[in-house]
Amino acid sequence: MAETPTNPAESQAQRASVQRRLISLENELARLRRELFHLGGEHRLPGLFLTVEVAGTQVLLPSDAVQEVVRLVELQILPSSPPHVLGAFVYRGVSAIAVDLARMMGVEREPSLDAHLVVCSGIRTVALLVDHVQDIVEAPLLVDRVEETEQRSPWDKTGLMAGLCRSSDGALRPLLKTSAILAVPEET
Repeated sequence: MAETPTNPAESQAQRASVQRRLISLENELARLRRELFHLGGEHRLPGLFLTVEVAGTQVLLPSDAVQEVVRLVELQILPSSPPHVLGAFVYRGVSAIAVDLARMMGVEREPSLDAHLVVCSGIRTVALLVDHVQDIVEAPLLVDRVEETEQRSPWDKTGLMAGLCRSSDGALRPLLKTSAILAVPEET
């Protein structure tokens, strides 16, 4: 574990370094998944994944990134923040930033009162606003490509998708790239 930074500049540099390493690891995971596909046969992604619904689409989030799921709370607006940053709230004594995944996809909507915040661990405490938390999936089946008869995911264009998984009911679910989602600028 790295030493605790002694000033804001060191802290920011250390966060940037950790973020670069996380992105590098996710890229390596994507490369290894492609290698598995080229070997043929069915391949399952190890681990547990939380299925959440965002803007009418069910997506998977690695459960190791999830700290807790909480009800939507009142958020303090942050001036000059990007449109997908809804605001901040106090989570277990720590300031947390709430990010709307639907807005990251370009979908404008008012979240319902039964929406949830998925609190994620990372460089900063970030909570993802989702419409519903569905279930937990173990070892989902990785999909290399989408059949011509199947509709492509709107997540393909966002840069937030790490891959596709097929659920037990046959539906395709995007696997979210946590480093892209949790990268909230320090000045926010």
